[in-house]
Amino acid sequence: MILETARVLSTSGIGQLGTVLRIAAPEIAVQARAGQFAHVRPGLSFDPLLRRPYSFNRIDRRAGEIELIVKPLGSGGEWIASRREGDGLDLLGPLGSAFVIHRGTRNLLLVAGGTGIAPMRVLAEQEAPRRNVTLLMGGRSVAHLWPSDLLPPSVEYVTTTEDGSFGVRGRVTDAIGPLLGWADQLCACGPWPMLAALGRLRDAADRAASTYPGRATLLDTQIAVEQHMGCAMGVCRACVVVTAHGNARVCREGPVFPLGEVAFDEGEPATVGVIA
Repeated sequence: MILETARVLSTSGIGQLGTVLRIAAPEIAVQARAGQFAHVRPGLSFDPLLRRPYSFNRIDRRAGEIELIVKPLGSGGEWIASRREGDGLDLLGPLGSAFVIHRGTRNLLLVAGGTGIAPMRVLAEQEAPRRNVTLLMGGRSVAHLWPSDLLPPSVEYVTTTEDGSFGVRGRVTDAIGPLLGWADQLCACGPWPMLAALGRLRDAADRAASTYPGRATLLDTQIAVEQHMGCAMGVCRACVVVTAHGNARVCREGPVFPLGEVAFDEGEPATVGVIA
């Protein structure tokens, strides 16, 4: 874990997803991995008090740079999103667990919803030179999708929108079926309802015969859980979710978990927790 005074290199707005900050943070960049996050101080004083967590959207170790997608939510998020070239940012990171891509994976399926694109984009850039990668992304409209020209050209990009403005009308679960039989490994990040829907697909596969298309892939799926946090160091326990092993802190045991371990039926993050 590194406390680093970083510098904003550039900013750009990406539709309704938020503002992408390109940041010079060489000490954090050299250690960062897909699925991990930075905890950003949201001002120059102690108001707001708590830092804001953002998953790495891009990691360039050679250049010493990272990218974060920031939605201007609340005074803290608005302050961070308003940073411009040359501004400093106080970052703590990299924090949390990371995705693990199996050496034998040939066909990698990435599933994203909303700002959950961040770690999926890192994986796409990291893995595209090594294996076949398909990214499936869902959003409310085309304005909530990641631009295709900001992905490696070899990545197959499949999109869904709830309003039918681009790609398949519906949600990612409406388009994932044919891809499950192709994929050797699946990684996902997005809103809790999307991850819960993937969890139901996994449960169905677990009950099915071994010939069920994509069964092994679903059983081995890794997900990154999006969560509000307090300290992000495991002390305050504000980011607890319920897993098969009891309470788990998203900032420490997560944000990456095996899909089958998360108890989605217990409720959304920050509202749950098993009383010991």
